[in-house]
Amino acid sequence: MKKIELLELITKYAKDYVDGADGSVKRNQHMNNFDINEYIRQDLIDALIVDYINFIGMEQGVDYGLYTEDLRKWIEAYRNK
Repeated sequence: MKKIELLELITKYAKDYVDGADGSVKRNQHMNNFDINEYIRQDLIDALIVDYINFIGMEQGVDYGLYTEDLRKWIEAYRNK
């Protein structure tokens, strides 16, 4: 697998995951010690996911340049189909 293909695959999974991330974190609270009563802001979730994907890219020597708005645009386009 090429580096760009890895990043595209991770991004695809992130797009599928991002809107349910808060529920997933809370459901898996036993693995992360997160207080399930705490509110997780969606903009923070988006930022962390995008930052992590870009970090993986940089570790692979690729300036992937993913923005949070890229995730949001895809999600909105998918919902409007």
